[in-house]
Amino acid sequence: MIKSLFFLLIACAICFSQEIGARYLIITHDDFYDAIQPLAQWKHRKGMRTKVVKLSETGSSASQIKDYIEDAYNTWQIPPEFLLLVGAPYYLPFPQVSYVYSDNYYTDMDDNLYNDILSGRLTVHDTTEAQTVVNKILLYERTPDISDSSWFINACLIIREDYDPWDDSIYWSDINHAKNHMLNHGYNIIDTLCRIAGNNANDIIQAVNDGGAFVLYRGCGVGNWWSPFNVNPELTQNGTKLPIVLSITSRTIGTGSTPATAERWLLTGEPSLPRGGAGFFATTTTVTNGAYLRSAVCKGFFNAVFQDGKRTFGEACEGGRINVYTLYNSASEYRGFITLGDPEMNIWTAIPKAIEVLHDSLLTIVDDSLHVLVQLNSVPVESALVCIVFDTLVYQYGYTSNNGEITFYFDTLYPGVMDITVTAHNKIPYLDSIPIVPTYVEEAVQSITTHLCNISVLPNPFSRKTIIHFSFSQNNQKTKIEIFDSIGRRVKEYIIGELNGVIIWQGTDDKGNYLPTGVYFLRIVPSMERQSIPVVLLR
Repeated sequence: MIKSLFFLLIACAICFSQEIGARYLIITHDDFYDAIQPLAQWKHRKGMRTKVVKLSETGSSASQIKDYIEDAYNTWQIPPEFLLLVGAPYYLPFPQVSYVYSDNYYTDMDDNLYNDILSGRLTVHDTTEAQTVVNKILLYERTPDISDSSWFINACLIIREDYDPWDDSIYWSDINHAKNHMLNHGYNIIDTLCRIAGNNANDIIQAVNDGGAFVLYRGCGVGNWWSPFNVNPELTQNGTKLPIVLSITSRTIGTGSTPATAERWLLTGEPSLPRGGAGFFATTTTVTNGAYLRSAVCKGFFNAVFQDGKRTFGEACEGGRINVYTLYNSASEYRGFITLGDPEMNIWTAIPKAIEVLHDSLLTIVDDSLHVLVQLNSVPVESALVCIVFDTLVYQYGYTSNNGEITFYFDTLYPGVMDITVTAHNKIPYLDSIPIVPTYVEEAVQSITTHLCNISVLPNPFSRKTIIHFSFSQNNQKTKIEIFDSIGRRVKEYIIGELNGVIIWQGTDDKGNYLPTGVYFLRIVPSMERQSIPVVLLR
């Protein structure tokens, strides 16, 4: 135990003395710090080393936030690749760049317009909204709803004709462009709703409730989509079947203290009652006769997803921005389109499949490597992101080779549990824990003998229950058998005087809660001898 604490102190000293940095930087208004933690923990575990910073640390003005981001980008050992801003404009500044409200102010590091960091924003106004949006993102990416998996290959495409031959032809071109991409990737039901056919907002609600991966709107709108498609996202009841919503029209993002109606696609719901969408892509600008500009954004987004193989929401949105700037040199459209949601959220473009991950089920403190093989139906999975985390001593990530393999090397281990996480495109995330034991523990009796007692444990490792046998040369009513976790916390105790030589331990704590996978230590208390039995619990 002393050795364990020693290594923890050394690791903490290293962390405080050097700013390692993060691939994923979250800057949040202080009010939402606690609400964002589950998302930060998930991103960190999957291999996107994450750092959460409050406005009270960065400063609350746009220039102070920008200075912090620039310093991180230029000086951190690991510079941020993704930036998440947590707070509506009233809480976290939404600056203007060339008269356009844009988070590009924070992410253009060398003043050449382009985003050097891909950003997203959660335009939340209170803690409940923050918790709701975080939960929806986690439901979408970490635990996708595969109870009725057909929704992953469905979509709802909406066109509001202006009865202008030129604009309407552009709108239909965009709808067909997205539809053809989807059909070529095996999509099933693609609802195409249009004004001329008599469709309306009720049809959108029905299509979303049935489930779909994307909702795309093309046509006029400011604040919300125009009649007859002026939908109220609060009426959706799609639960965990959460689409990405593209509002490719004029300003449908609020830049003040209240959100735009269409923006509610991201914000609607409750922490325990998800609905609406998991992400929202829209602009803060209003233009006249700009259908062709918005068309470039729309086609660029879907090209990025289905043609260029971009996996994240932020990359797909950037594909739309780059396309409009490349084709028409429109800086205002590039800056105006904002990613509302998690920019690193991996986009589903097919029904998620479960992968097989092969690795050691147990490590010892003398092991110096971990080999991982990722397969799908015995076929290697290339470019799967694999991350291992063990306290503060080990944090490593990497991508599998073309044969689905990756090996991690490390120097120092002590008894505990190593987390392993594997994510891949259109694959259900794999999460597991690997116990680390002092020496290899086989399926045999583990025992200790002192001048006062004899105690043994079988089986060890165990998953459901293990039997502890004990005998004492002296009967002491105060003698106890105590069980500690790997960081020294007592989780269970048995008073010997109340027992008859046999204990059946089901891997629970004193309150009856089931303990997680890990290495636990069984000791006699009081005792002059600090001997203990490592007991491995495998869930």
